[in-house]
Amino acid sequence: MHEAQHTQTQTSVATDDRREHERIPGPFDGRRIDAIVTPVSIYDLSEGGCFINAMHEQKPGTVFRLEIDLPYVGRVTATAETIGGRAHFGFAVRFTEMSAQDAIRLQHALDELKVRGY
Repeated sequence: MHEAQHTQTQTSVATDDRREHERIPGPFDGRRIDAIVTPVSIYDLSEGGCFINAMHEQKPGTVFRLEIDLPYVGRVTATAETIGGRAHFGFAVRFTEMSAQDAIRLQHALDELKVRGY
């Protein structure tokens, strides 16, 4: 019985993932819209957020507009908030605001990419 409990614990730890959405690896082109417009490379894109490749650190809680160029649907825009990162590598963001139309278009692009095995 102790063996079964240990296996069950391993299973729950292995499946414990804070991510709510399936991610598409990318890369995708985008732009950070702040005081200046900065081109960015986007990875691990989902309905809830993404990872932005960057050489500079970004404090958690920083909010900015993000444009993402997507296949099949074109450009979508979201308000993004930084939630963490790795120095000299990039930072993760969650989408805090997006128009209903852009949310639908983002979901359509992600679904199409999944169907095509991306």
